[in-house]
Amino acid sequence: MGNIVKPFKQQPSSFAYQPLTVPLISVEAKNENLWVFRFADLKKATKKFRQDRIIECEDGSVRKFYKGYIDETTFSPSRTGTGITVSVMEYDSSCSIHDWMETVRSLEHISHPNLVKLLGYCCEDNKPLLLVFEYSHRVSLDRHIFGEEDALPWEIRVKIAIGTARGLVFLHSIKNRPLNRELRMHNIMLDEVQYNVKLLYLESDEQYRLVDEGQVAGIFRCPPPEIWSGNLGMESDVYIFGVILLELLTGSTHSNIIKYKQRLGVCRLCSTSTLPHNYKIADIIDPRLGNYYSVDAAIQMGTLINRCTEKDTKKRPLMKQVLDSLNDIAEIKD
Repeated sequence: MGNIVKPFKQQPSSFAYQPLTVPLISVEAKNENLWVFRFADLKKATKKFRQDRIIECEDGSVRKFYKGYIDETTFSPSRTGTGITVSVMEYDSSCSIHDWMETVRSLEHISHPNLVKLLGYCCEDNKPLLLVFEYSHRVSLDRHIFGEEDALPWEIRVKIAIGTARGLVFLHSIKNRPLNRELRMHNIMLDEVQYNVKLLYLESDEQYRLVDEGQVAGIFRCPPPEIWSGNLGMESDVYIFGVILLELLTGSTHSNIIKYKQRLGVCRLCSTSTLPHNYKIADIIDPRLGNYYSVDAAIQMGTLINRCTEKDTKKRPLMKQVLDSLNDIAEIKD
């Protein structure tokens, strides 16, 4: 396949996460595992906040990201291309300081190979609220599936699905509650080492309560059917993950997926099983894959999607079971 991206070679990178040594400005809480950056330093590190990407979320909020470079020892600004590459995220201006600090507290002690690492933050009077993350060099998954980035081969798509599932299993185990609004393709980041997944997780307890009360149903572009009752649980994450798997399989956004469902005789509102049992995988799989995929593996992926998107939440598998199924799919070769 001529348009397949070749993995980058692994680049050496090592630095110790430094404890907080600078007192917070305008915030009473103190975070011992994060670095407090000064606004002026981040401005210099990002070349006056040169925009790297912008995300317009389904709930109307906007997230702006700036690429910067900092010294791996002092965390001070460094020359372009040297030191540690970071992604500086500017919070939506409508976000309250309370919600922002809830996010910081939520992320402070979370660490997993499949989650984007929060390095620190900046909170100064009359300045935008900023979070500083490790940088993911291959940008987000939606850019590869729906955008202008090169197409991804089958094996990489399965690997991405497995990495995302691992991150979800971990978050479910420590939070014991759903992600809901954070489970999006634009939050599935890919690093420079063979497309390893880094899930960008930002949801605070306050945001979760809003979703749980059904007050922000509009944030879901392809919602699980139980959203209309406001009864969202970890089973809802399984449903949303099933939709992401379908997008990985077909290379199509949800609007096109609806067309697939109509063509295959499936309910048009994402409220029933996504794939029937008698479908032909060649009719729906991403044409950019050509013949470079395992038919048996793709059929098993379709079966898994079918299970994840069951209308009855009790019939959906747990994320750990989804991960086990994906590992089995990765072993299928033909």
